[in-house]
Amino acid sequence: MFSCARDASKVALVHLVARLSLGGYRLLDTQFITDHLTQFGAIEIPARDYLIELEDALKYQAAFPAFANGDQWTRCLRKTLSK
Repeated sequence: MFSCARDASKVALVHLVARLSLGGYRLLDTQFITDHLTQFGAIEIPARDYLIELEDALKYQAAFPAFANGDQWTRCLRKTLSK
């Protein structure tokens, strides 16, 4: 991931997590861990634990929602940042 503007990737990641959270997603697999991801709370877990988490996450129906308005986005963003 790259951007022409400083910290744009951080904004994009926070936006993605907010939308996934709003849509009912329960797991975000980043494939590998980096210092960049750990600053946002990412953790590395053993493969067997991941499979358990994945099995649980697949029990839920999720959607990738569009934000209907700015108020909805603001509430979701504040909730995401407070975690």
